[in-house]
Amino acid sequence: MRSQPVSLLVRRRRRRSIERRERNQRRAGGALLGLGFALVVALMAGLISLGAGYASLTADLPPVSQLTAWLDPETGALLEPTRLYDRSGEHLLLTLDNPGVPRKLLPLDPQQPDSISPIFTQTVLVLNDPTFWQNPGFSLKYLLDPEPHTLAERLVNDLLLGGEPATTRRALRMRLLAAQVTADYGRTQVLEWYLNSASFGHLAYGVDSAAQLYLGKSGSQLDLAESALLAAALEAPALNPIDSPSAARERQQQVLERLLSQGAISTDDFQKARQETLVFRQALDPPNPMAQAFTRLALNQLSERYGRERLERGGLRILTSLDYDLQLQVSCALRTQLARLENQTPQASLPGGQSCEAARLLPALATAGEALPDGLEASAAVTDPNSGQVLALVGESTHSAESSALGNHEPGSLLSPFVAVAAFARGYAPASLVWDVPASRPEAIARQENPDGTYHGPQRLRTALANDYLVPLSQLVDQIGATAVWRSAAALGLSSLEAADNPGGLLYEGGNTDLLQIAQAYGAFASLGVEYGAAQSSSSTLQSILVLSVEDLSGKGGISAPAAHSQTVLSAPLAYLVHDVLSDETARWSSLGFSNALEIGRPSGAKIGQTADGQNVWTVGYTPQRLAAVWLGLPSGTGKSAQIDSRAATGLWHAVMQYASRDLPVQDWSEPVGLSHVEVCDPSGGLPTAACPNVVSEIFLTGNEPVAPDTLFRTVQINRETGRLATVFTPPAQVVEQTYMIVPPAAQEWAFNAQISRPPEEYDTIQIPQADPNVNITQPALFSAVKGRLRVMGAAGGDDFASYRLQAGEGINPSTWLQIGDGTQPVNANLLGEWDTTRVEDGLYALRLLVVRGDQSVEVAVAQVTVDNTPPLARSVYPIAGQTLETGRQVVLQAEISDAVGIDQVSWWLDGVQIGERNQAPFSLAWKATAGSHTLVVKAQDTAGNVGESAAVTFEVKK
Repeated sequence: MRSQPVSLLVRRRRRRSIERRERNQRRAGGALLGLGFALVVALMAGLISLGAGYASLTADLPPVSQLTAWLDPETGALLEPTRLYDRSGEHLLLTLDNPGVPRKLLPLDPQQPDSISPIFTQTVLVLNDPTFWQNPGFSLKYLLDPEPHTLAERLVNDLLLGGEPATTRRALRMRLLAAQVTADYGRTQVLEWYLNSASFGHLAYGVDSAAQLYLGKSGSQLDLAESALLAAALEAPALNPIDSPSAARERQQQVLERLLSQGAISTDDFQKARQETLVFRQALDPPNPMAQAFTRLALNQLSERYGRERLERGGLRILTSLDYDLQLQVSCALRTQLARLENQTPQASLPGGQSCEAARLLPALATAGEALPDGLEASAAVTDPNSGQVLALVGESTHSAESSALGNHEPGSLLSPFVAVAAFARGYAPASLVWDVPASRPEAIARQENPDGTYHGPQRLRTALANDYLVPLSQLVDQIGATAVWRSAAALGLSSLEAADNPGGLLYEGGNTDLLQIAQAYGAFASLGVEYGAAQSSSSTLQSILVLSVEDLSGKGGISAPAAHSQTVLSAPLAYLVHDVLSDETARWSSLGFSNALEIGRPSGAKIGQTADGQNVWTVGYTPQRLAAVWLGLPSGTGKSAQIDSRAATGLWHAVMQYASRDLPVQDWSEPVGLSHVEVCDPSGGLPTAACPNVVSEIFLTGNEPVAPDTLFRTVQINRETGRLATVFTPPAQVVEQTYMIVPPAAQEWAFNAQISRPPEEYDTIQIPQADPNVNITQPALFSAVKGRLRVMGAAGGDDFASYRLQAGEGINPSTWLQIGDGTQPVNANLLGEWDTTRVEDGLYALRLLVVRGDQSVEVAVAQVTVDNTPPLARSVYPIAGQTLETGRQVVLQAEISDAVGIDQVSWWLDGVQIGERNQAPFSLAWKATAGSHTLVVKAQDTAGNVGESAAVTFEVKK
């Protein structure tokens, strides 16, 4: 290819550049005005007026003078690659460039030393802008096309309009700028700038960088074959000689054929270039950046806003949120822990001989059993929950190498606090009674057990959450509805859970989340309901902040770090309720013992997570100032498996959290308004009674405090010799009091295996004296339950009758008696007296009839009754208020019923109509769902005739 015409043109244009620039500056306004009129003609009715349309197009239009800031041969921003620093700005984390390939801007004028190869210049012009020396920098043919078609358009599109969306408006603005830069600076300068700034792939910007990277030579020394190679890379940067060598060679041949077909080269030149053997330079492997996973995510976060090419082009100084020292220590502690678990010698070392202080904080391993298989991986993150900033992040690394990967993993029981969020929002409390028994397992976890392999019977919800008793927690998921539970978790950033294959079993297996998502979600507990972070275009939730500031060395501006935002995702009382459980060290002792690695010597909340297969273990915990999240497991697809002890992750979390908090003052949370503290019976959560064996103080959302007494424990009097219920006829010396747990039918199997004694159901068999026809009580019946105003019927008479007295006393052998009736006239099968039982407390009472004879002798008749004026408690467990069900499916309506004496009947009323009843537990009713909005009320009647009903629950059944 002949280069002389280009050289002559360049020299002539250099001589006339000063004169022409002065003329162009005078004509610039006229040229732009003319172009404005042309736009009016082209857009026709699309612009309402010339003035308004032109003002809209030129609003915030960047000045073309910014190109000099990019491309000054000495100080241009393009000479500086993008660099990422830690939060202090002192430690360089990553440079976006090719090692050993300095950035250099070459002159176009062939008379200057080390100028751009004229052969390459001519090749680019022939292929990309054949009318370059004649056109005004733009083409009216493509006026509304947002894609650039001339070199001037490409230049301004890349360097001045890179952040704008590809719209018609951008197309017009691009052509305005192309015309202006051509008019102001001339075609020679435009061509030089373009060739020195265009992308050739693999972080090569400008012809010299591309020539050095791919061919190991200057951009001034390119021959025809090499020029064709780089021209091909210019058109398709991804198909470059390093990333796609075969495709690069194939495209080079295609470029040569195009040059030949257009008459730009001779047949001899074509054959010679085609047969030339090109030797590609081997690219140097870039050094592993500090904090590989962190820097990758930081660049991704900016790329989503401004595009990857803008970052790679250079001229940016990015200040990240990374704490350099903390990052080193977390990485070192992580690899040390992995080495210990695999029985390897820890090899972690820090720059400059610095000691790994965090590794010294690792607690002793829980067991000294067999080593885990090779390939064990872990990742860890530390964030500031009050800003959403990521302070340290180690990707999925082995004991010998750190990785940039940060994949998704099954969270398992780490999700249990989000079950608590849904439950507490629906009236449950940490004190609520749950049953950890085999019969509680819903269908979704029918083959699963608790992680510790045992069942624990009745538990407060607080205890079940703190110790991973997953059977009752999964039952909660089933009762509330898996969709409702995971939808509430989605509001905290865990958006993928609703789409899981088995949403009801997510506490055991399935679902996916990554370390930063789970850290962001737990941050809402640390900050009492406020989420901090950066906005996302695809979600209403916020994402973690990795970039603090961006300095644009080109002066163009328009690039900034993601702005920090905050939003309330939970009410402060609700968030504090969950936090109160996560921070309860005592509640965890039954599974972790005292002391354990979740205790760090300052107020904190923490949660262990694990999957059913033992392949994933997690620990997430926080203080008011710091949050740390740790995952440890075996990568999927390797064929390796092991049952990993959850304490392996907990130990690493302990060391990371201790080190991250070492210089911070000790802080605690202030309890927000909207909570109350009430003493309750453990584990029922009811108000304490004399039978309650353990009373604890619990926390409630105001308005959700318990109002009913405990019914889980009951103290009864028995005959210590027969073991049966004592009666008024049992000799007092044989009567003893015994407290029993009242176990529902669904828990009977557990109670038997746990050797829980059941209260006797039969009364003492001691002979009841035969009734005297003249002295007896016939109503109420012996051992019956009574309420309200009681009419006592019977007989008081016989020979030498003088008078009678009717008395009532509390207990089997009352110490005091209350007179409720008397008379001096005989009574025969009639009213003896009336007793207002509402004036006494519920419980066991004796009725005593005393008949006095004329000789002052006394005959006695006794009856035993149970006073019960308290209606049963009824609660509709399923469905819950606001729930949406599908029509046609069989729905099991579930009710929770309790009464101190006994239940006679439970009935379900749907939209005011009774649809079924049950007279024994479990209280559930199958119903075929019909479309529409429904209101459900559950009514319960006890053996005394008291009726209680649940709050009305409104739910929807969709077609």
